[in-house]
Amino acid sequence: MTATLEPVTADEVYTADVEPRRRDRLGRVAAGALDLWCAMSGGRFDLTNEGVVVVRRRRDGGLELRVPAGGPEAAAVLLDVMRTQLETLSPDEFREGWGID
Repeated sequence: MTATLEPVTADEVYTADVEPRRRDRLGRVAAGALDLWCAMSGGRFDLTNEGVVVVRRRRDGGLELRVPAGGPEAAAVLLDVMRTQLETLSPDEFREGWGID
């Protein structure tokens, strides 16, 4: 008799990673121009380095959630929070907390 085991934690069902933000051609040019202008004036804008934290299903790689994360530091913090929740919450609790249908 074979029993099917239910996943205990959400990380058995989902993965979380940072992916680059998708932009159309005009958006990439505008972001690059703003970054260049900021760098030349002594500031830092980092629009071209913005990322998105993405949650995908392990079984088929299907997209479940995309959360804009801002720059690299913010993306790292959000990814750490997301992965901690994946390790500690059940799949149902994780879906409810992030509003995944």
